[in-house]
Amino acid sequence: MAALLADEDSAGPIAWALRSADAVLAFTRSASVIEVLRSRSRRLVVQDPTPPPAGPHASLWLARSLASLGFDATSDPPPLAFTEAEHREAESRAPGLPRGFLAVHPGSGSLAKNWPGERFREAAHRIAGDEPWLLVRGPADENLPAPDSAVEASEWPLRTLGALLSRAGLFVGNDSGVAHLAAASAAPTLALFGPTDPAVWAPVGPAVEALRPPTRVVADLGVDEVVAAARALRSGASGPPSG
Repeated sequence: MAALLADEDSAGPIAWALRSADAVLAFTRSASVIEVLRSRSRRLVVQDPTPPPAGPHASLWLARSLASLGFDATSDPPPLAFTEAEHREAESRAPGLPRGFLAVHPGSGSLAKNWPGERFREAAHRIAGDEPWLLVRGPADENLPAPDSAVEASEWPLRTLGALLSRAGLFVGNDSGVAHLAAASAAPTLALFGPTDPAVWAPVGPAVEALRPPTRVVADLGVDEVVAAARALRSGASGPPSG
Protein backbone atom coordinates (compact mmCIF):
# COMPACT_ATOMS: atom_id res chain seq x y z
CA MET A 1 0.00 0.00 0.00
CA ALA A 2 2.84 2.42 0.80
CA ALA A 3 4.32 1.99 -2.68
CA LEU A 4 0.91 2.38 -4.26
CA LEU A 5 0.16 5.59 -2.40
CA ALA A 6 3.59 6.93 -3.32
CA ASP A 7 2.65 6.27 -6.96
CA GLU A 8 5.49 3.75 -7.27
CA ASP A 9 3.43 0.60 -7.97
CA SER A 10 1.10 0.36 -10.94
CA ALA A 11 1.34 -3.39 -11.59
CA GLY A 12 0.94 -5.01 -8.17
CA PRO A 13 -2.11 -6.95 -6.93
CA ILE A 14 -3.62 -4.01 -5.04
CA ALA A 15 -3.32 -1.70 -8.05
CA TRP A 16 -4.90 -4.41 -10.22
CA ALA A 17 -7.76 -4.87 -7.74
CA LEU A 18 -8.46 -1.13 -7.70
CA ARG A 19 -8.56 -0.96 -11.51
CA SER A 20 -10.78 -4.05 -11.75
CA ALA A 21 -13.34 -3.14 -9.09
CA ASP A 22 -16.67 -1.62 -10.07
CA ALA A 23 -16.42 0.62 -7.03
CA VAL A 24 -13.89 1.35 -4.28
CA LEU A 25 -15.14 2.26 -0.81
CA ALA A 26 -12.58 4.26 1.18
CA PHE A 27 -12.96 4.97 4.89
CA THR A 28 -10.52 7.85 5.17
CA ARG A 29 -10.16 11.61 5.66
CA SER A 30 -6.76 11.80 3.97
CA ALA A 31 -6.84 14.05 0.91
CA SER A 32 -3.70 12.43 -0.52
CA VAL A 33 -5.12 8.91 -0.16
CA ILE A 34 -8.38 10.00 -1.76
CA GLU A 35 -6.50 11.57 -4.68
CA VAL A 36 -4.52 8.38 -5.38
CA LEU A 37 -7.55 6.12 -5.09
CA ARG A 38 -9.63 8.35 -7.34
CA SER A 39 -6.97 8.24 -10.05
CA ARG A 40 -6.83 4.43 -9.90
CA SER A 41 -10.48 3.41 -9.61
CA ARG A 42 -13.56 3.53 -11.82
CA ARG A 43 -15.74 4.83 -9.03
CA LEU A 44 -14.74 6.01 -5.57
CA VAL A 45 -17.03 6.37 -2.56
CA VAL A 46 -15.43 8.16 0.40
CA GLN A 47 -16.70 7.90 3.96
CA ASP A 48 -15.32 9.54 7.11
CA PRO A 49 -14.49 6.57 9.38
CA THR A 50 -15.36 8.35 12.64
CA PRO A 51 -19.03 8.83 13.55
CA PRO A 52 -20.10 12.16 15.08
CA PRO A 53 -19.92 12.34 18.91
CA ALA A 54 -23.72 12.34 19.14
CA GLY A 55 -24.09 9.24 16.96
CA PRO A 56 -25.55 7.43 15.14
CA HIS A 57 -24.14 4.03 16.02
CA ALA A 58 -20.85 3.40 14.23
CA SER A 59 -22.28 0.51 12.18
CA LEU A 60 -25.06 2.70 10.82
CA TRP A 61 -22.65 5.56 10.17
CA LEU A 62 -20.27 3.36 8.18
CA ALA A 63 -23.09 1.57 6.36
CA ARG A 64 -24.44 4.88 5.03
CA SER A 65 -21.72 4.78 2.40
CA LEU A 66 -23.33 1.65 0.92
CA ALA A 67 -26.59 3.45 0.14
CA SER A 68 -25.02 5.22 -2.84
CA LEU A 69 -24.12 1.77 -4.22
CA GLY A 70 -27.71 0.55 -4.01
CA PHE A 71 -27.46 -1.49 -0.80
CA ASP A 72 -29.93 -1.40 2.08
CA ALA A 73 -27.95 0.13 4.92
CA THR A 74 -30.75 0.25 7.50
CA SER A 75 -31.72 -3.37 8.25
CA ASP A 76 -30.00 -5.40 10.97
CA PRO A 77 -27.36 -7.78 9.62
CA PRO A 78 -27.98 -11.52 10.01
CA PRO A 79 -25.72 -13.46 12.39
CA LEU A 80 -22.54 -14.87 10.96
CA ALA A 81 -22.88 -18.36 9.48
CA PHE A 82 -20.17 -20.98 9.94
CA THR A 83 -19.45 -24.18 8.05
CA GLU A 84 -19.55 -27.62 9.60
CA ALA A 85 -15.79 -27.82 9.12
CA GLU A 86 -15.34 -24.61 11.11
CA HIS A 87 -17.56 -25.95 13.90
CA ARG A 88 -15.59 -29.20 14.01
CA GLU A 89 -12.29 -27.34 14.12
CA ALA A 90 -13.52 -25.13 16.97
CA GLU A 91 -14.76 -28.10 18.98
CA SER A 92 -11.52 -30.00 18.46
CA ARG A 93 -9.57 -27.07 19.87
CA ALA A 94 -11.79 -26.69 22.95
CA PRO A 95 -13.09 -30.09 24.06
CA GLY A 96 -15.05 -30.46 27.27
CA LEU A 97 -17.12 -27.29 27.16
CA PRO A 98 -20.77 -27.85 28.16
CA ARG A 99 -23.70 -26.76 26.02
CA GLY A 100 -24.41 -23.08 26.55
CA PHE A 101 -21.00 -22.47 28.14
CA LEU A 102 -19.72 -19.14 29.48
CA ALA A 103 -17.09 -17.32 27.38
CA VAL A 104 -14.95 -14.51 28.82
CA HIS A 105 -12.48 -12.15 27.15
CA PRO A 106 -10.76 -9.92 29.74
CA GLY A 107 -8.72 -7.87 27.25
CA SER A 108 -9.07 -5.15 24.61
CA GLY A 109 -6.88 -2.80 22.63
CA SER A 110 -6.59 -0.33 25.52
CA LEU A 111 -5.93 -0.76 29.23
CA ALA A 112 -8.39 2.07 29.91
CA LYS A 113 -11.19 -0.12 28.52
CA ASN A 114 -10.31 -3.19 30.60
CA TRP A 115 -12.30 -4.28 33.64
CA PRO A 116 -9.81 -5.64 36.21
CA GLY A 117 -8.77 -9.20 35.41
CA GLU A 118 -9.33 -10.54 38.91
CA ARG A 119 -12.94 -9.35 38.77
CA PHE A 120 -13.41 -11.27 35.53
CA ARG A 121 -12.09 -14.35 37.29
CA GLU A 122 -14.48 -13.89 40.24
CA ALA A 123 -17.46 -13.16 37.97
CA ALA A 124 -16.70 -16.23 35.84
CA HIS A 125 -16.56 -18.45 38.93
CA ARG A 126 -19.89 -17.12 40.17
CA ILE A 127 -21.62 -17.43 36.77
CA ALA A 128 -20.21 -20.78 35.63
CA GLY A 129 -19.98 -22.48 39.00
CA ASP A 130 -18.14 -25.78 38.65
CA GLU A 131 -18.69 -26.02 34.87
CA PRO A 132 -15.82 -25.43 32.43
CA TRP A 133 -15.82 -22.04 30.71
CA LEU A 134 -13.91 -20.45 27.83
CA LEU A 135 -11.13 -17.90 28.44
CA VAL A 136 -10.28 -15.97 25.24
CA ARG A 137 -6.88 -14.32 25.02
CA GLY A 138 -5.38 -11.95 22.46
CA PRO A 139 -1.77 -10.87 21.87
CA ALA A 140 -2.19 -7.64 23.87
CA ASP A 141 -4.12 -9.09 26.83
CA GLU A 142 -2.76 -9.12 30.35
CA ASN A 143 -1.33 -12.41 31.55
CA LEU A 144 -4.23 -13.44 33.78
CA PRO A 145 -3.56 -16.97 35.05
CA ALA A 146 -6.16 -19.39 33.69
CA PRO A 147 -8.11 -21.22 36.42
CA ASP A 148 -8.30 -25.00 36.22
CA SER A 149 -11.95 -24.73 35.13
CA ALA A 150 -11.09 -22.57 32.11
CA VAL A 151 -10.51 -23.80 28.56
CA GLU A 152 -8.16 -21.34 26.87
CA ALA A 153 -8.46 -19.98 23.33
CA SER A 154 -5.37 -17.96 22.48
CA GLU A 155 -5.01 -16.10 19.17
CA TRP A 156 -7.23 -18.45 17.18
CA PRO A 157 -8.27 -17.73 13.59
CA LEU A 158 -11.27 -15.40 13.85
CA ARG A 159 -13.77 -17.66 12.09
CA THR A 160 -12.75 -20.62 14.23
CA LEU A 161 -13.25 -18.53 17.36
CA GLY A 162 -16.56 -17.21 16.01
CA ALA A 163 -17.79 -20.74 15.35
CA LEU A 164 -17.12 -21.66 18.97
CA LEU A 165 -18.65 -18.44 20.34
CA SER A 166 -21.80 -19.12 18.31
CA ARG A 167 -22.43 -22.04 20.70
CA ALA A 168 -21.88 -20.04 23.90
CA GLY A 169 -24.77 -19.40 26.25
CA LEU A 170 -23.16 -16.14 27.39
CA PHE A 171 -20.16 -13.97 26.50
CA VAL A 172 -18.77 -11.34 28.90
CA GLY A 173 -16.02 -8.98 27.81
CA ASN A 174 -14.79 -5.43 27.42
CA ASP A 175 -15.30 -3.06 24.49
CA SER A 176 -13.20 -5.11 22.09
CA GLY A 177 -13.19 -6.80 18.72
CA VAL A 178 -13.87 -10.16 20.36
CA ALA A 179 -17.08 -8.77 21.88
CA HIS A 180 -18.19 -7.69 18.40
CA LEU A 181 -17.34 -11.14 17.05
CA ALA A 182 -19.33 -12.82 19.84
CA ALA A 183 -22.38 -10.62 19.22
CA ALA A 184 -22.19 -11.10 15.45
CA SER A 185 -21.99 -14.86 16.05
CA ALA A 186 -25.32 -14.66 17.96
CA ALA A 187 -23.88 -15.30 21.42
CA PRO A 188 -25.74 -13.41 24.19
CA THR A 189 -23.16 -10.68 24.80
CA LEU A 190 -22.55 -8.52 27.86
CA ALA A 191 -20.06 -5.76 26.98
CA LEU A 192 -18.46 -3.66 29.72
CA PHE A 193 -17.77 -0.05 28.75
CA GLY A 194 -15.81 2.81 30.28
CA PRO A 195 -14.35 5.69 28.23
CA THR A 196 -16.11 4.77 24.98
CA ASP A 197 -19.81 5.34 24.40
CA PRO A 198 -21.91 2.19 23.92
CA ALA A 199 -24.54 4.25 22.08
CA VAL A 200 -21.96 4.52 19.29
CA TRP A 201 -19.70 1.50 19.77
CA ALA A 202 -21.77 -1.31 21.35
CA PRO A 203 -21.58 -4.68 19.57
CA VAL A 204 -24.40 -5.48 17.15
CA GLY A 205 -26.23 -8.78 17.52
CA PRO A 206 -29.53 -10.40 18.46
CA ALA A 207 -28.86 -10.37 22.24
CA VAL A 208 -26.53 -7.61 23.43
CA GLU A 209 -26.40 -5.58 26.64
CA ALA A 210 -23.85 -2.90 27.50
CA LEU A 211 -22.89 -1.84 31.03
CA ARG A 212 -21.25 1.51 31.66
CA PRO A 213 -20.89 3.25 35.06
CA PRO A 214 -21.88 6.92 35.37
CA THR A 215 -18.23 7.76 36.00
CA ARG A 216 -17.23 6.31 32.60
CA VAL A 217 -14.46 4.38 34.40
CA VAL A 218 -14.96 0.69 33.71
CA ALA A 219 -13.21 -0.30 36.96
CA ASP A 220 -16.10 1.32 38.83
CA LEU A 221 -18.36 -1.55 37.78
CA GLY A 222 -18.77 -3.97 40.67
CA VAL A 223 -18.72 -7.75 40.42
CA ASP A 224 -22.26 -8.01 41.81
CA GLU A 225 -23.56 -5.64 39.11
CA VAL A 226 -21.86 -7.53 36.30
CA VAL A 227 -22.94 -10.96 37.57
CA ALA A 228 -26.55 -9.82 37.95
CA ALA A 229 -26.62 -8.40 34.41
CA ALA A 230 -24.96 -11.54 33.03
CA ARG A 231 -27.45 -13.86 34.69
CA ALA A 232 -30.39 -11.77 33.51
CA LEU A 233 -29.10 -11.75 29.93
CA ARG A 234 -28.42 -15.46 30.00
CA SER A 235 -31.86 -16.36 31.36
CA GLY A 236 -33.60 -14.04 28.90
CA ALA A 237 -31.77 -15.41 25.88
CA SER A 238 -33.05 -18.42 24.00
CA GLY A 239 -29.70 -20.20 24.30
CA PRO A 240 -27.07 -21.11 21.72
CA PRO A 241 -28.13 -22.14 18.24
CA SER A 242 -28.40 -25.87 17.67
CA GLY A 243 -25.98 -27.67 15.37
